[in-house]
Amino acid sequence: MKFTFEAAHQSPPGSGLHGHSFRDVVYLNGNPDLVFGWTHNLFEVETAIEAIRKPLDHSYLNAIEGLAVPSSENAAGWIWRRLDRTLPGLDRVLLRGGLDDAGEGCCYSGHAFRDAA
Repeated sequence: MKFTFEAAHQSPPGSGLHGHSFRDVVYLNGNPDLVFGWTHNLFEVETAIEAIRKPLDHSYLNAIEGLAVPSSENAAGWIWRRLDRTLPGLDRVLLRGGLDDAGEGCCYSGHAFRDAA
């Protein structure tokens, strides 16, 4: 499932205030429904994702609780932790900022953290 958001941030000491168009892909695992074949109800997935996207969109990421240092890695982990509470089968979160072929980003999976808790 994909979603996008626009946001500003800074990562001192390396960068001043700037913004990105962020693209996020959420990967889910699960057993397919015997009738429909899907692993998740997409209405429920969209609802969970919108609850995450809304506070990020057109925001200053540094001001969001838990994102004082909003590197791609920290932002992807922030998204993971919130989705992991509501989406069973969450596998990984891919977050990209900038241009498609020249941007930066990371792929985050919190399985090790979840399993240790």
